[in-house]
Amino acid sequence: MKRGLTISGVVLILFLGWQFVDTNRLFADVYYAKVPSAEVIDRGTTYTYEMIGYDEDGKKRPITFQDPTRLAEGDFLKVYVKDEGRVTAYEPAAESEVPAQLKDEQTDEPVAIPLP
Repeated sequence: MKRGLTISGVVLILFLGWQFVDTNRLFADVYYAKVPSAEVIDRGTTYTYEMIGYDEDGKKRPITFQDPTRLAEGDFLKVYVKDEGRVTAYEPAAESEVPAQLKDEQTDEPVAIPLP
């Protein structure tokens, strides 16, 4: 009887715990990218983003995904990629989390030199 209750309790805990696990992020490769300007497709209802993503080791790869919302140009994203480049999820990332290679390579702002 105790064994049956223990097994039922473990199964219940696993079932309830699984409800809070985001399967889109589970076992996905994580890349950091900077949002470029979006290309509008399908009469303005879908935006296509083509960007270069960097992992924590500084390796880069091209990332392309479509989203119905327009993302702010220049923001940093944490992108979750599965199965041969399929983007399953993304979230905003703080600039402090982003690998240095992304900051160095993709700075588009001109350097201001103070005048004497």
